[in-house]
Amino acid sequence: MKRKRPRTYEADAGDRKVRVTVPEAPKPEDVLVDAMRDNLSPKAVATIVAFLQPVQTNDHDVDEQVRWFAERLVEALGGYEAQNRLAEEVGL
Repeated sequence: MKRKRPRTYEADAGDRKVRVTVPEAPKPEDVLVDAMRDNLSPKAVATIVAFLQPVQTNDHDVDEQVRWFAERLVEALGGYEAQNRLAEEVGL
C-alpha cells in the first residue's frame, strides 16, 4: 500500500530553503473544545451538562444532537465522574 506524503511548502530559513509540513485542519470538535476552554470554567461546563442531560423534545434528531453536544462537553471535562464532582461543587 502506498503511503500518502504530507503536504509541504517551501520556506526561507535564513540563507537556505526548507520544506515545511502543512498542518492538518483541526476537527470541528477540537475547535469547539478549545473555544469552550478559553471562555468557560470547568464548573460552568459541568452546570451546562447537568441542564442538557434531561432535555427531551418532540424531535428525535434534536435530542440526538443535544446528547452529542453534552457528551463532547463531558469528554472535555475528563469524563462523567469529573462532571458529577464539579456539578456537586456548584450545588447541583
